Amino acid sequence: MAEFLKLTDWTWQLEALKVTPSILAGMNKDQELLYRREGIKLIAEIGAALNCKPRPTIGVAAVYFHRFYMEHSFQNFNREITAISCLFLAGKVEDFPKKCKDVCAAAQAQWPEIYGKYHHSLVDEVMGAERVLLHTLKFDLQVGLPYDALLEYKTMFPDMSREQITDAVQIAWTFINDSIYTTLCITTEPQMIAIALLHLAFTVKGYQPVQQNMDPCWWSADVSNWPQESVDKACHLVLDFYSATKEHPVLESRRLTTI
Repeated sequence: MAEFLKLTDWTWQLEALKVTPSILAGMNKDQELLYRREGIKLIAEIGAALNCKPRPTIGVAAVYFHRFYMEHSFQNFNREITAISCLFLAGKVEDFPKKCKDVCAAAQAQWPEIYGKYHHSLVDEVMGAERVLLHTLKFDLQVGLPYDALLEYKTMFPDMSREQITDAVQIAWTFINDSIYTTLCITTEPQMIAIALLHLAFTVKGYQPVQQNMDPCWWSADVSNWPQESVDKACHLVLDFYSATKEHPVLESRRLTTI
């Protein structure tokens, strides 16, 4: 059903998150969002152990993960294995390739309580999952991330001091890093994410950039048809993640929930 709520090949309307394969199979929305966050946590920690940078390998792997579970359910596909396969594939796509056995070894070293049970079969599990992932993504592996768009906006605010804009961009950069734990990347285009999270950074710091040509919003010159309401919704997805982290200490622990 989510197919009918697509905006582009890999961008869905917010309503689609209510009818994902996992939800249609009986999982509630909060549980699914928790599973997504836990999967991304695995990607981020294993990626860090492999010296991957948030931009771009971990970010691309996170996008693959979120897209995959718009096509398949968590009930049918183990997020622990899917997370590694997304990281393994993203490394190859982003010219940061790692051998599958090295990715698996890092996973077992970082999360022995999860991946230790696979012993010598983990490589085969990940290789098999990668094939499913490739077909699910229709071999469309290029992913745009918001970082480049964010850096372009650094030059748009002549009324702000260099220190102010640098400060705001650094905060927005952190918001983008954290946004991979949310579904923002499958509901919002990368440029829009950059706008929304820079706007959030301005709000946090109390900065009020001068609007150009009397436009209602500072981003209107670039994206004239994106209303304030949509920007606010994008910001709230990230703010909700911070709230969820407090409500679910599992995101800070070494334990994952089970179905």
